[in-house]
Amino acid sequence: MGKTTVAKRLAEILGFELVDLNKLAEEIGGIGTYDAKRDTWRIKEERIREELHKLLAKGGDFIIEGHWGDLVPEEYVRYAIVLRANPLVLMERLKKKGYREGKVKENAQAELLDYCLIKAVEAFGEERVFEVDSTSGDIESVIEEVLNIVKEGKGKRPGSINWIKTLEKEGKIMELLS
Repeated sequence: MGKTTVAKRLAEILGFELVDLNKLAEEIGGIGTYDAKRDTWRIKEERIREELHKLLAKGGDFIIEGHWGDLVPEEYVRYAIVLRANPLVLMERLKKKGYREGKVKENAQAELLDYCLIKAVEAFGEERVFEVDSTSGDIESVIEEVLNIVKEGKGKRPGSINWIKTLEKEGKIMELLS
């Protein structure tokens, strides 16, 4: 269970419009060249930012899902919720999805080092960013936690989840760094 599943469910519950950043990028010509070394497509950030601004300026309530959340114009963001997963669990999830080994490791290391969380804090400030642990795969508890954030503005603040500390205690940190 990951961000797409959670975002779709939340949009249904709250009656918000869902914006999938990957689909949006494809629809508007926001996909650039392929980076074979990283096994990923580059994006046209400015193009995506412009399109998001046009879309959000129309008004309404949105859930925006994707790794590039920091591209959302700041003035339209009430809360930025970063789903977190134990990097070792994330690796298994990505392997099951058929991701290549290098891409699996890159994603797990990014999670270990709080990459998406840091990008969200840089873009929107600590006061609007929350973390939710999705490691268990229990969608109901994740949804409940996110709804609490949306309705009450209460939840885990940036820095609440520390995978380095967790994996060091378990003696498993080297699995990600080797």
